[in-house]
Amino acid sequence: MWKKAVNRERRSAELAYRLQASPPPAEAEGPQQADVERRTARFEEMLRVPREERDRVQRTQVIDRAAAALAAARAVLKEPPQSSPTPQPQKVAAATRVTGSGDVFGSRKAAKGPEDQGSGQGSVPAASQSAKVTNSGDSYPSKLGTPGPDFWSWLPPVDTSSEPRENNIVLKPSKKVDSFSSQPEMLMEKERSADFLSLPFVTSFFEKKEDRSLPPFQSFAEPENVDSGAMPVVDAEEAFETQFSNNAAEAARALSTSDDKSSHGIDPDGSKWWKETGVEQRPDGVVCKWTVIRGVSPDGSVEFEDKYWEASDRFDHKELGSEKSGRDARGNVWREYWKESMWQDFTSGLMHMEKSADKWGKNGKGEQWQEKWWEQYDSSGKAEKSADKWCSLDPNTTLDVGHAHVWHERWGETYDGSGGSVKYTDKWAERSEGDGWSKWGDKWDEHFDRNGHGVKQGETWWEGKYGDRWNRTWGEGHNGSGWVHKYGRSSSGEHWDTHEQQKTWYQRYPHFGFHHCFENSVKLLSVPRQPPKNIKPGKRVDAP
Repeated sequence: MWKKAVNRERRSAELAYRLQASPPPAEAEGPQQADVERRTARFEEMLRVPREERDRVQRTQVIDRAAAALAAARAVLKEPPQSSPTPQPQKVAAATRVTGSGDVFGSRKAAKGPEDQGSGQGSVPAASQSAKVTNSGDSYPSKLGTPGPDFWSWLPPVDTSSEPRENNIVLKPSKKVDSFSSQPEMLMEKERSADFLSLPFVTSFFEKKEDRSLPPFQSFAEPENVDSGAMPVVDAEEAFETQFSNNAAEAARALSTSDDKSSHGIDPDGSKWWKETGVEQRPDGVVCKWTVIRGVSPDGSVEFEDKYWEASDRFDHKELGSEKSGRDARGNVWREYWKESMWQDFTSGLMHMEKSADKWGKNGKGEQWQEKWWEQYDSSGKAEKSADKWCSLDPNTTLDVGHAHVWHERWGETYDGSGGSVKYTDKWAERSEGDGWSKWGDKWDEHFDRNGHGVKQGETWWEGKYGDRWNRTWGEGHNGSGWVHKYGRSSSGEHWDTHEQQKTWYQRYPHFGFHHCFENSVKLLSVPRQPPKNIKPGKRVDAP
């Protein structure tokens, strides 16, 4: 490569020499030849670099150039458009939202990101923007798997007037941040009971104000007092299904009123609220309609959000859900989420239904708690259910004897639809004792096939703050003969291994199955299907 460059330079010099009227001085040839030889030697030195080193440098150069190209592309994509295109609300592929606009409460200018600076809303007269439809790209999408904008990156408009006017309110998202990194690490002050930490949700938007706090998913006692042979989940599941029905009715009511012209207002108690609505199309063809109501308490100390959505496709997929989030001036943070959905597996023809719920809260001392519930059914009789609850208190909190600073509880059930089932429960707790932690727990599980053959087993254990341990394990073998093999041992020397005449009992089928779930999901079933492509968008195509 270098030699070719030298030859080209020599040929160029010769051509220039011939074209010139007077030849260059002969003494100039010497320095030029020396310079060429010096560069040739330098190039040969470079060729003596190991091949691995050359490859490494070349790879680094390629990576640097690719990174620069990607950065340039991102910069181009982040630039605001030169002119705002006319919005098309009927186009399902683009998510839209309806907001009030104006500047009486004005958005926080310092919190505007690059995406906000190109909207151009401030130059349009307020009277023409009372119900403006804009592209939802202004709002940052939720990072928690829910449609619509993100609550944790939102800041309420600043109140610059004592009396708001209908056409002078604007709702803008704040600077984009991580969903949970910016939220204060605290939660609403709550009343503690012996068996459940209730969380009062402060959101109140509708004239019919319901109790928004979920009941406990499952009644529980302290781990050391729990009978491992029983799992009282029937009452908890009934309460869970009742709460799901209430949530579904609330979501359906909110979505039915989402087309109201009013996009903001003030409640009788002085709370201010703003509403956004939108439609999103997912890659799998599911169309999701959502509405978000955000609000601020009269004194501005509490900010909260209620989000509702329904989704469907042209076939049998339907979804209904809601999410309620909040934070206050003391740093308390909370979130409540639930969703139910149904779909058909076209390979097997089976209809599936799923329900899930999640509640979480945290306060400034690092104390937090969470409850999760999940259920799935199909039309063949299969069912799977699980729950997970945990709580952690400040280790310096003074507690009564037998109570813990950290506790966990999990349980689950699986039914194969043919008479076989699996169940498990696992509870454990931890207590801070100054210079260490004591721990204790209790767990059991059972596995049975459709013929009633199976095993039950469990363990109770304890661990002291200095590492001393104790445990007791037990088991039962069932083979359908009318005799049960019972065995067990403990670390303190206990041991048993016997056979007893005893009937085998286990739960072959769920007491709440697919058909119960189907009959209870009235609001989910009423979600309309999306019309086929040859049907006009305005026509509703409902499930039979």
